[in-house]
Amino acid sequence: MKFKKILLLGVSVVFLALAFYFVQNSAKDKSSIFKVFRTIDGDTIELTNGQMVRLLGIDTPEKRQYYYEEASKRLEELTKGKEVFLEKDVTNRDNYGRLLRYVYVGSLFVNLEMIKEGYAQAFVVAPNLKYSYVFLKADNATKVKGIGIWINNSK
Repeated sequence: MKFKKILLLGVSVVFLALAFYFVQNSAKDKSSIFKVFRTIDGDTIELTNGQMVRLLGIDTPEKRQYYYEEASKRLEELTKGKEVFLEKDVTNRDNYGRLLRYVYVGSLFVNLEMIKEGYAQAFVVAPNLKYSYVFLKADNATKVKGIGIWINNSK
C-alpha cells in the first residue's frame, strides 16, 4: 500500500512538472513584448526602445497614394501606446534595418487584421512564408468584397 502511494506521488510530481513546462513554453516569450511609441505609416511602427518594425506579409499605400492616410490611421488605432508581441519568421531585418515581424496586440493578429479590413494587401516574400496562405486567402476575400483599398478596384 505504501509503495502505491509513493508511486502515485511520483507520477503526480512528474505530471505537474511536465504540465508546468508546457504551459511555460507555450506562453509568449516576454522578451518579445514591446510597447509601440508611434506609427510611421500603414505597415511600419516604432517601438518605445527606438526600433522600427516593418509588418511582415502586408503592404500598404505610400504617401500621396490612395488610402495612405486611412491605412496609417488604422495601424495607429490598433497599436499606438499598446504592448505588442512580435513574432519573427526567417529574415530578421530588411535593407533599411527595420525588424521584420508579425505583430499581435493580445490575441489580435495585426498583420492579418489590416488585410481583412482592407487597409493592406498581402505581400508575401520568400523566405518569410509562415502565414502566406492565410494572408493571400484574406486578401482575395477583401478584393471580392471590394472594401478598403479595393473599393475602386473590385471586379
